[in-house]
Amino acid sequence: MAINDSEVRWCLITGVSAGGLGDALTTELLKRPGFHVIATGLELGHLDYLEDSANLAKMQLDVTSASSISAAVQNIIDLTGGRLHYLVNNAGYGFMMPLLDAGMEAVRHNFEVNVFGLLAVTQAFFPLLKEAQGTVVNQCSIASLPPGRQPYIGTYCATKAAVASLNDTMRLEFAPFGVKVICLVTGDVKTGFWTHTPAAKSGLPSSSPYDQIRSHVETMMRGDSNPPGQHSRERWASAVVGDLLESRPNRFIRRGFLAWTMYLATLLLPIFLIDWIFTKAAKLGELKRNLDSSKKKR
Repeated sequence: MAINDSEVRWCLITGVSAGGLGDALTTELLKRPGFHVIATGLELGHLDYLEDSANLAKMQLDVTSASSISAAVQNIIDLTGGRLHYLVNNAGYGFMMPLLDAGMEAVRHNFEVNVFGLLAVTQAFFPLLKEAQGTVVNQCSIASLPPGRQPYIGTYCATKAAVASLNDTMRLEFAPFGVKVICLVTGDVKTGFWTHTPAAKSGLPSSSPYDQIRSHVETMMRGDSNPPGQHSRERWASAVVGDLLESRPNRFIRRGFLAWTMYLATLLLPIFLIDWIFTKAAKLGELKRNLDSSKKKR
């Protein structure tokens, strides 16, 4: 059966790249009748791997560039007639490094991409979302929750906690305009996320105060100590899209390995117990004992 123009739904996804979550969402949405997907990436050439489709548009969008955002808005107005039904704020990356070793330029850039870029894109596309009575979907992550904020990846966790906070305010402030806001709390999913983190590749600096437990810290920075059980991208995307297309979607969508476990842990575990678990898992207790022993020998 043919789809009328009035039944077409436009979805813009930021940060689409091969093997990522944006890629999986693009593939899944294109299976759904009436959906047109606008997949955006930092460079247009990065989207060449996507098969051409009448329901797929590829665009360059750098969420940290005002001129890039402005150009994308105009292109999408021309494409959709000024309507946008879904904005999926998916662009982001992880800067993994102990806070004492984190260079401030890298920290600022992580916030530029994950937080400020998300807000800038949402502001720019809000008139189109308002016109369509659309939905903003923010990629929040289990890293935004206390049991997910593990040592040595503090900057990334802080960006996701900031996104979760922005999400809560957006949900209230956008409601009078008929625009819904959903926090997508993603657990562990099989992607190239950890392999693409720049600091995790280079490791700790030679001057790191965590040098005595360097091997373990770098293991955690690379995500190699994460428990097994990651969900496939396909399983995650199918579940997420199914949730989004409910007649009354939940304000919080929790999908991926440990997504619900982390939520329940947030409700049930006191902070002192979470601290104790992370102190053992991150070998911070071992480091303290080593440092105390060194002091006694002086």
